[in-house]
Amino acid sequence: MRFALNQMGFPAEDLESNAELLADAGYDGIEPNLTADGPLWDDDLVDDFAAHVDEIGLDVPAVSTTLHWDRPLSSPDAETRAAGVEAGKRMIAVADTLNADAVLIVPAVVDETTRYDEAYDRALESVGELAAVGADAGVTVCVENVWNDFLLSPLEFAEFVDEAAESGPVAAYFDVGNVRRFGRPEQWIRILGDRVERVHVKDYRTDIDTIDGFTYPLEGDVDWEAVNAALEAIDYDGWVTAEVSPYRTAPERMPPRVRADLAHLFS
Repeated sequence: MRFALNQMGFPAEDLESNAELLADAGYDGIEPNLTADGPLWDDDLVDDFAAHVDEIGLDVPAVSTTLHWDRPLSSPDAETRAAGVEAGKRMIAVADTLNADAVLIVPAVVDETTRYDEAYDRALESVGELAAVGADAGVTVCVENVWNDFLLSPLEFAEFVDEAAESGPVAAYFDVGNVRRFGRPEQWIRILGDRVERVHVKDYRTDIDTIDGFTYPLEGDVDWEAVNAALEAIDYDGWVTAEVSPYRTAPERMPPRVRADLAHLFS
């Protein structure tokens, strides 16, 4: 396994400082997020970041984003949906520059204005459009399971990935903690099988049963031994990226601790 940290847990303001902290902590990679007004929209800054991570010996496993909550790929509004597709295309371009071969995509948001069946069709079309772009760049569009009231079973998740992959490289970015609220991550992993291209890890406390239940690995109710066994069963030996919040005080102390726990869990 190779270990990375997502931008959600970065303790410093700028990407370069976080990269240096992660390299010092023994991480193999750093996973930046495309944000509404962040540096990944600037080609020169992306080039500088690419040179910096190369210099200090880090890789970029994927480019992530939170923009698809505000610009859903399943939105009934064509302009909103198009904005989400453009964000995805920018992620692919950035991934290409950073020598990352994956992007993390939230495929849909089901809510009171977006019916499930319509969301499925629009998401399939949008992800397919991004997959065609990704094919040209050598970047896989990885669909993540999130709390979006969509793809609520591993069987449906697998079917969606297979359908979308008819347009280009599409896979699963499987988030262990996101499933624990309503399912068993180890079961999802075995069902998704070789569709799993990337893995996010965090833990979840079922006694809280809200978004506040998310916590650091080893502090919740995920059966990590079963998760590790399931990953071994599907011959997964790729990136494991922690997606956790920084500490409220001394945030720079979180990444080294989580890195040590990842080694304990997956070595």
